[in-house]
Amino acid sequence: MHMFAKLANFIEKYSKVIIALWIVALVCSVPFILKSDEVLEYDLTQMSGLDSESTDGQKLIDTEFSNSVDLSEILVIKYNSADELKQAKALFAEFSNLLHAKYGDDVKAAYYGEYGKVNPAESGISMIAIEAADNISISKETGNIRNVVSEANANVAKTFNSSTLTTYVTGNSAINYDTEISSNEDIAKIDPLSIALIFILLGLFFCALVTAVMPPAVVGMAFGVALTGLYGIGCIMGVFYITKVLILVTMLGAGCDYSLFIISRYRDELKHGADHSTALKTSVQWAGESVFTSGLSVIIGFGALSICSFSMVRSLGIVLALGIVIALVAALTFTPALINLIGEKVFWPANINKYNKIDRGESTGIYATICKLSKKYFAWVAHVTRKYAAVIVVVGIVLMAPMVYIFATSDDSADMISIMPDSESIDGLNTIMGEADGGMIMPTYIVLELNDSIVDKAGMIELSPGMKIPYLIWKDGALATTVPTIMKISQELEAKYKYATDDDGNKVNGIVSTISGANSWQILYNVAKQEIASMTGTTPTPSVVNHALVEKLPSAVKAPIETLLSTPIGEGTLYDAPYTEIVAGTGVTVENIIDGILNVSTGIISDNGKYVKMMVITSEKPMSDNTMAFIKDVREDFHGEGGYDDKYDLIFASTYVGGISAIMEDVSNIVMQQFDVIRTVVIIALIVLLFLILGSYLTPIRSMLTIVCSIMTTVGLTHFVFGTMMDVPVLWLVPIVLFVVLLGLGMDYDIFLTTRIRENVLRGMNNHDAIEDAVRQAGPVTSLCSLIMGGTFLTMLLTNSSMLQEFGFALGFGILIEGLLMVGFMVPALMHLMGDWSWKGPKFLNKNRAE
Repeated sequence: MHMFAKLANFIEKYSKVIIALWIVALVCSVPFILKSDEVLEYDLTQMSGLDSESTDGQKLIDTEFSNSVDLSEILVIKYNSADELKQAKALFAEFSNLLHAKYGDDVKAAYYGEYGKVNPAESGISMIAIEAADNISISKETGNIRNVVSEANANVAKTFNSSTLTTYVTGNSAINYDTEISSNEDIAKIDPLSIALIFILLGLFFCALVTAVMPPAVVGMAFGVALTGLYGIGCIMGVFYITKVLILVTMLGAGCDYSLFIISRYRDELKHGADHSTALKTSVQWAGESVFTSGLSVIIGFGALSICSFSMVRSLGIVLALGIVIALVAALTFTPALINLIGEKVFWPANINKYNKIDRGESTGIYATICKLSKKYFAWVAHVTRKYAAVIVVVGIVLMAPMVYIFATSDDSADMISIMPDSESIDGLNTIMGEADGGMIMPTYIVLELNDSIVDKAGMIELSPGMKIPYLIWKDGALATTVPTIMKISQELEAKYKYATDDDGNKVNGIVSTISGANSWQILYNVAKQEIASMTGTTPTPSVVNHALVEKLPSAVKAPIETLLSTPIGEGTLYDAPYTEIVAGTGVTVENIIDGILNVSTGIISDNGKYVKMMVITSEKPMSDNTMAFIKDVREDFHGEGGYDDKYDLIFASTYVGGISAIMEDVSNIVMQQFDVIRTVVIIALIVLLFLILGSYLTPIRSMLTIVCSIMTTVGLTHFVFGTMMDVPVLWLVPIVLFVVLLGLGMDYDIFLTTRIRENVLRGMNNHDAIEDAVRQAGPVTSLCSLIMGGTFLTMLLTNSSMLQEFGFALGFGILIEGLLMVGFMVPALMHLMGDWSWKGPKFLNKNRAE
């Protein structure tokens, strides 16, 4: 007996048990549902499974550089005058005091300097780095820190008798926090909209309240169970936050489609005169087979993502595949079990007599008119796809060609920042870009692994009571070779990539603002001394050299060095002394302390002196196209033939280009490379599946070609709308997710129609009549299913995130293009043209199918 016939008998016999088991499963899932958000990740760069140069470099930064400046959370204070700058500095002091009162030493604020487009003394921004101990999640504390900023701002404004200053708490951690808040708000927004859309569409199709409620209720129960799986997977590898959004809309769309197909087939059988038991068994047997095949194709598509080594993509595939498994099982068991218990009441307040009267044209009203128009439309589609099959195929190809061209010629982007939701952190980043450099909060790092340590001794000394300051003593020979070489590389790279400034202060041409690596005050001093001497013709005093050097220092280190050089000695200050002067009471020289400030306090040199971290500040925001191009170029400078790795192999053991931008560059490249394998696996697996189910050589290939055309058309349309019309970069993840989702979910409609045609052929119809009948009978259901699923994805357009909008647009329109146009017109037209070749296959499969 047919497998699904056995399933139908089982469901008819144990309906109450099946329903009870599902309810128990849902109740047991409640604790995990409540904790599911705890395992969601909002920082893509922190997810595991990536083996690359950037992650190796990041591991070294995390383990070898204890003094690294943490710029993951930054307070930005905007000021527009010298008086407001004084107020900004007072705000920093008050903020530091309030932070200490709230967190003690667990959270600290460090002044990072003033920056301005023209003159920082008159207008610009003050930047304060906010650093937390290991036991504090700075991202989760962002909301509380913003409250502290507001309190400090209000207190200082009262003291200055002025209005509060404009402030932003930004940085990667703050962006993650804002993304989490926005994501939760988006889910709360799209949930009711998706359910309302499904309810309306089902209500219009069946004119029945119970039928409109049942599918989303079944899926809601299945979604609750699926969240248990999401929590378990998240505990193992972490789950990116968009996964929860995608699993919700995917299960709503697919689960409702599956339930709808079974309910619709049950109604059709009752309309044709079958009794309840026969109608139920037939719907489970034939519609159940189609639903199972469709679900299996989706599971294959999603499951193939688990091949990817990057945990974000791997967990996305596993969770979505698990969600479809649960939705499929619920549709094949819970839905028919409910139908078995309530029977024809599933269509309340309508009934089979009402549907039959409408079919005979004996009923009037809005619903009857809708049914009449629907019947005429699909009869027309069935007719034109048979009569004008060749024309339809040619017109379809012509219409798709422009979007396929855009698909083939457009580049995807790794710029996660540009598609983040509007928030305080993004406003703060834009403010930094307006006054300083966008790469400040997410620098690019070049980690140099040296063959030998260059540090003899480093530590902290007390310059004055309560004021500790770092010092550094170089190893013998370090200043002869290694340090000058690193300084030379920094200067060469900065000269090669540094941007120019036009008359209006705008940055043009280059991409780099500054590159800071290991620096020696002795070397800088001697070079400056020679330059001044050559310009003036006289040997400059130490005071002249020191003042000239201090003016060139970046804001982050300028203040402490000025303080040091202002220390009194005799009748003058250390400004008047050479770098060899020993600072009273310390036992170390001016050079040792300044080198400590330049290299130790900034985290440039590792604790053991074997690693040097060159920090590159780009002028553009992290992950912009130009920043990513710079990453590739600078890697070529080091690793290419004749590059720094080869040139200085006696000094460098290895070099790594890292930082968040570099990690995203590696993520996108590695995932795209692995996706070539994933794509091949999915296509082959689905062709084999359809071959076994349909027993045909050509139909699986035809199905794959039409769905791939839909994918290329949709990607091209997404690039045109977002990239061209809206000037929003299309994230590299979008085509990947679209491919697996549309290859799975979009294949549903092809399978629904093709299996119905196959059923007609097995019952004795010729190919052309079988196609026409299937279009008339299955067309309304497949169209409704595509409207439901496409509509649920399109609700994501109402979110605050450009990334979710891109996913919603691509997935929504992809489903509509496939379900309404490709399956509605191209598929039946192609199958008419293929004729009986659609069903040519091995005899043993066709024999089994006939039986």
